[in-house]
Amino acid sequence: MDKILFAEDDRNLRQMAVDYLSAKGFAVTAVENGALAVEAAAGTAFDLIVLDVRMPVTDGLTACREIRAFSDTPVLFLSALGEETDLLRGYGAGADDYVQKPCSFAVLAEKCRAIIARARGMNAGGALSVAGVTLDPAKMTVTAGGTETALTAKECRLLLCLMRNKNTVLSREALLDSVWGFGAAVEPRAVDAQVKLLRKKLGKRARAIRTVIGAGYVFQEDRV
Repeated sequence: MDKILFAEDDRNLRQMAVDYLSAKGFAVTAVENGALAVEAAAGTAFDLIVLDVRMPVTDGLTACREIRAFSDTPVLFLSALGEETDLLRGYGAGADDYVQKPCSFAVLAEKCRAIIARARGMNAGGALSVAGVTLDPAKMTVTAGGTETALTAKECRLLLCLMRNKNTVLSREALLDSVWGFGAAVEPRAVDAQVKLLRKKLGKRARAIRTVIGAGYVFQEDRV
């Protein structure tokens, strides 16, 4: 049974989510703020962590950063916020996906299931090297220019997709389907936000990910 940590300060919403997700076969641990989420994540191995962005004591963004210091468990943000700057802040904190309130519990459950399945599939593969850039999905790290850097699950899936399809231009829609899941309610600009963060972690090797105006992105081998 997949284990979910669900952090939400709205008591009614928290209980309804726990009831629904439990009925769908998840083992759910619920907490009411970010501080308790960090404490729970440090003491128990979860398959997914769902964090509301605006919570008392410790907000979701801060909690995510603290969790990322010791855990690579996928993190899903739940928030009424939806502007690009908020998305960037969320992904920058280490989130893997973002669900905007209000959303149906059915959508939330399927999103949770998809994120857990993708994380497991990603970790099953071996290391992949392309012209000086080595991605290790199991460790969720990338080594570029001799420097090893930790990746979030979302960054790892995105880089894996680009490297497996090296020298092939992938549209934002194709990347959304591959990385976020087919039919995911995510805007194409989410791809841009993740690419921006990923490039920072590649350092001087960032130029390997080339933007093709009007088409998408390509991991171009001869640019590394």
